[in-house]
Amino acid sequence: MSRQAYLRILVYTASIIMYIGNMFYMTWVNRNNPVVNEQVEQFKSLELRFFTTWTYLLQVGYAIFALGCDLFIVKNAKNKNYSLPSPITDFREIIFSGLVWPCTMVVFTIFWGLYSYDRRLIFPEFLDAVIPPISNHVIHTMIVPVVLCEVVLRPRKTPENHARNVSQLTLHLCVYFSVLYFTYIERGIWLYPIFKKLFGTIYFVFAIAAIAALFYIFYYIQWPITNMIHGSKKKVEKKKAKLEKKVK
Repeated sequence: MSRQAYLRILVYTASIIMYIGNMFYMTWVNRNNPVVNEQVEQFKSLELRFFTTWTYLLQVGYAIFALGCDLFIVKNAKNKNYSLPSPITDFREIIFSGLVWPCTMVVFTIFWGLYSYDRRLIFPEFLDAVIPPISNHVIHTMIVPVVLCEVVLRPRKTPENHARNVSQLTLHLCVYFSVLYFTYIERGIWLYPIFKKLFGTIYFVFAIAAIAALFYIFYYIQWPITNMIHGSKKKVEKKKAKLEKKVK
């Protein structure tokens, strides 16, 4: 367990450096190569309303919180009876399982899927001047290896009841879709060009429904993957029982 904790600490530290370093890099690029036009200014004024931004900040926040958790675990490694308070472990689990994992996988899938088909639907050319290629990959690609490392390095049990995680994810989506629609009402624009093309047609409803469904699909996919790597809940309990007998 301590070995996995050390590896997680390494991953969290590297990801925090990567995320924060990317923020400074993007700021530096925009200061040294200022691009002034209506589209760029509009994007900058709405940057915090993009779902990718929400997911990026969510990953940064989770990495910092999880790093703190594992530092305490390593610090108390000699104490065999030590464990983090259940409210902290529960919070860590619900944030990762219910938000970080599904949001990350959906951002990666939808962004690169649409980008490959027609980048103008999700990432118009003018954004290249604001978000350099390296930053684009940090924001939309590197977020996946980070969550995959979490799944591989942190054994988890499939919850007996998914209601809490699913409810949190549903609330998160409702809030975001409200922001998306509010932006259209307030500014008369859609944050993502694809919605501008689909709005007013039946395909708009289908697109929203499909995106929402994708979140829940990815949420449930994480458990078979986790069980495949770490074993089912019963196997985990058997391993713990064997270890306890050896200690006795």
